Amino acid sequence: MMSNTPYKTSHPYYEGPESTGQKRAWSQDTPYSREENRDLVRRQVGKLMIIPMDTPESAQYVTDMVERYHIGGVMLCRRSIRHSVEISRIVRDLQGAARKAGHSHPLFIMIEQENGMFAPFGNGHLGTQFPGALAVGAFRSSEILYDIARASAQELQSLSVNTNVAPVLNIDEQSPEGLSSRMFGDDPANVWRCTSAILDAHRSTNLVSIVKHFPAPRQGNGGILDTRNIATEPRYASFRKAFENGVDGVLLEPTMWAASTETTFGGKDSLPKNLIRKHLQYEGVLIGSVDKLSEEAAGRCATRGQLAIRGLVNGCDMLLLCEHPHDVTDALEEIYTAVETGNITRASLEQSWERVRRVKERYLRWEEAVDPPPIHLTLPALMRRNRELSFRSYEMATTVIKNARNLLPLTKSQRQSVLRQTGACVLLTPVAPPRFPGQVGVDPFEYLGRAINARGIVVNHAPYAHEGIQETHTSLLKKANIIIFVLSLDTDPEYRSQIEMMRSLSRQRLVLEPPIIVITACSPRDMLPEVPFLETVVSCYEYSREALESAASVIFGEVKATGVLPLRKSLPLNSGVQIDTFQRWEVHEWEKRRDLYASADLWKKCFGWNPNWNLNSSILSDLLDRPGNAKHYVVKDPRSHGKILGLCATYTIHAGKNLVGSMALLMVDPDFRNSGIGTALHDEAFQFMRAHPEIDSVQLGSIFPRFFPGLPELLPKEQKEWFQRRGWKIEDNFIFDLYQNITNWRPPQQDVFADLSRQGITFGVCNPGVFDSLIQFEDKHFSSYPGWVEKYRALKDTNDYADAVLAFGVVPDGQSAIVGAALVFSGAGSNKISKEVPWPKAIGDRVGGLACVGMGPEFRGRGVGFGLVCAAIIELQSRGLTGCFVDWSTDRQVYEELGFETHGKYHNMAWRKV
Repeated sequence: MMSNTPYKTSHPYYEGPESTGQKRAWSQDTPYSREENRDLVRRQVGKLMIIPMDTPESAQYVTDMVERYHIGGVMLCRRSIRHSVEISRIVRDLQGAARKAGHSHPLFIMIEQENGMFAPFGNGHLGTQFPGALAVGAFRSSEILYDIARASAQELQSLSVNTNVAPVLNIDEQSPEGLSSRMFGDDPANVWRCTSAILDAHRSTNLVSIVKHFPAPRQGNGGILDTRNIATEPRYASFRKAFENGVDGVLLEPTMWAASTETTFGGKDSLPKNLIRKHLQYEGVLIGSVDKLSEEAAGRCATRGQLAIRGLVNGCDMLLLCEHPHDVTDALEEIYTAVETGNITRASLEQSWERVRRVKERYLRWEEAVDPPPIHLTLPALMRRNRELSFRSYEMATTVIKNARNLLPLTKSQRQSVLRQTGACVLLTPVAPPRFPGQVGVDPFEYLGRAINARGIVVNHAPYAHEGIQETHTSLLKKANIIIFVLSLDTDPEYRSQIEMMRSLSRQRLVLEPPIIVITACSPRDMLPEVPFLETVVSCYEYSREALESAASVIFGEVKATGVLPLRKSLPLNSGVQIDTFQRWEVHEWEKRRDLYASADLWKKCFGWNPNWNLNSSILSDLLDRPGNAKHYVVKDPRSHGKILGLCATYTIHAGKNLVGSMALLMVDPDFRNSGIGTALHDEAFQFMRAHPEIDSVQLGSIFPRFFPGLPELLPKEQKEWFQRRGWKIEDNFIFDLYQNITNWRPPQQDVFADLSRQGITFGVCNPGVFDSLIQFEDKHFSSYPGWVEKYRALKDTNDYADAVLAFGVVPDGQSAIVGAALVFSGAGSNKISKEVPWPKAIGDRVGGLACVGMGPEFRGRGVGFGLVCAAIIELQSRGLTGCFVDWSTDRQVYEELGFETHGKYHNMAWRKV
């Protein structure tokens, strides 16, 4: 076992930050002389290289490359992961070899874990099977996606993987064949919504994130690449957002870096340097993959070595060398020569290493790399915990694309009529490759057949090949009462034959009569033009066991299909599909100058039905315009300039030493509800608070400032259920706001103050002389109440000492001290609380407020609180106020005895950990 003490290397060419000799070596951009030690070149080039580990047997070769050529990263492939303990041991040995060889930082241990059908790790036996990109693109909410990404990242880290080259940020417009299922869909807003949740999860688990595949601009007139609209082109939108949010690195499409600069900017600059560094001002790590695709993009490059040289010259910081071991060493030797002759400049290598170093120093530690936690204890526990999340996420992704005859769901009563008591279901599935190596001979669609049969239905399962319908199929179809036809286009190079068979079957249905349910266990993009000719179409997006069983659950009505097709732009206009009103909306940050008056209009439309909730633009400005501790989001009507369709307000507030987040308000135009606006705002706000490094919990409602302390009890049941479906637990105990007119108010007990005086209790307002004692009292008893003590401290800032009404009593040591306090305020005063609780001002100009009423524990239950409230009301009367609003009471009995009536009733605040 390696020691945990810091490693002290005596290697003469150690490239750590303290190596001043190295810094001097880079200070002049001149070629190396032949006399210089090539080992320095080998080190500087090697740490910018990544090599794949195809199998466990290749571990010794990879170790040799790390030791001799100082390779900086290793990419794990599907065949190299056979058992968690084995791969963890191999990774630990690699890190140990790197440290012994004098590497300044641990290796990048990379994997392309996109989940779904494209997951080297995660098959239900070695890692949890989670939905892939297109399936999660169908989620209505991205909150569960964060949970999936975090769970997946934790499992990867249990294998000592520290870098995930995922997700794919491209939009599905005209993507290459086979890539569609690896994308989140064709809507840039949805792509970024999903990407943001994944990147937040990676950061929360300290996993390096490399997104992909940054595309080259389209060719304009004369073959010149068009970069003029790069800032607004939809396919770059998610990459721009990722860059703005500091993603660690990006894998480039081959055409971005392998093409000659002569085809880009007149030979003066490369695409990575011009487009990414200059236009988008991104300073993260750029990675190119030297493989067959990049070789095709390069055109006339003679060797892989020359292609690698072009990658470094054109701006790649790291290169993934996907080739035969002998070709890797040959390529490295060519790179060394290019450095020595000055074709690759020292300055460019230094800049690339600086970007790589920043990422490694942020995430990687030698102590964790060479001595990770025991894998046999953590991974099984993680998989057991994540099993339910896996099935729930697949159920949420399953999408009913078309249900023209309302065939679905096939409930028990409906099955009897469709299947005619003794009828059978014919299941036609394509011949598809197994999900993982070693599963030869296993038909992945057997899980679907068994799931249907488990519902008491006879299943005749017949695979089909490219030849189409054969005699065997025809004889089964004649006896069928229902047909389930499955497509899997992504893994079939001759996928058109599957679509032709589906067409043929659809035509025969006119003769055969039984209904046909089409299941797309793949990206449905290529079959969407056929939707007008089909009646029932369900998509589960992949043929993993979990996806197929979820499709069966939806078909038979055990689970409601909530997935939203993420490829709507590909639907033909005459599809006959009833498009779900749910949309993906672009969310913007709220700006006062632009959005205040539109926000007031939206408030009136959402809450104008209750006269107690009447807020104008001035009051809303006081509540929303809070630089520093507030961040609000809006969805705007794309068809109407300036109109806001939804608004979500969030605040942060200190609770003792902790910082809590508040989702203070979420409102959506009634004419646009149930279309995804609330979900978009909720997700954006929750992701912001989840990503905040100091926030560990979030409340539904707010304290200071506040609209409502919790969900108003008057809200319709379906609106409360909307929040419950998003993980909020709505409490059954309540908080109350109270109000009464105090123009002619008198204490109900004429001798209340006399009785308290005989106990040594007196009342008065605060002054500078007792202010410090007041703060000590509040700190001692109420410091755990968010914002409470701060409101008392703020009295000094505005010289409003008299806004604190105090109760004095004799404490055990015989001295008179503060034993209770209450804050009074009005809209006419300068007390800051008057701008944080809007309702007194909304009721009337001469209405005051009463808040933060609290007693010392030894004086509770003795009538002191009753007397303190009476004294506070009298203080408000003395100021000429005619009404008193009581903020946030959990016990309204005392106030009702004084004549107050309920003004607002709210479910006690719901909390969630983030």
